[in-house]
Amino acid sequence: MKILFSLDREEKIDPNDALGDIIISSDDGEISVRSTYLDSWFSALIEGYDSLQKNQNIKIDIIEEPESITFERLFNKFKISYGKQHITFKKIEDFYQCLSITIKDFMQQFEQENIKLSSYPLFTEICHFQNHFKIKELI
Repeated sequence: MKILFSLDREEKIDPNDALGDIIISSDDGEISVRSTYLDSWFSALIEGYDSLQKNQNIKIDIIEEPESITFERLFNKFKISYGKQHITFKKIEDFYQCLSITIKDFMQQFEQENIKLSSYPLFTEICHFQNHFKIKELI
């Protein structure tokens, strides 16, 4: 499983306008979205992860997107769907690891530009997830 993103860097990056492309892939497919709000996507992926951890299926509306993203626990695997695209994976830990590493990379893009993210609501949630990952790394 992989989660890749590319932040639009035509101009200086802006937390209010964190546009870019995202690809979520597994052995059986990929979800690819171009020119989207990456902070909204990462927030939805975090919410989906939290629901799957609790063995709950969830459908999340990403406000800027025409389709919802759905997270489902199936018999012996997990499924993420967006429109007609979907992926499946077997271990929730793989999704967590992948999401954590990608979010770390995403946040470093802003840190390198010395941008303070504490006043941006979606980034606060993403920072909280990132900090939880850092704690897990230490244990």
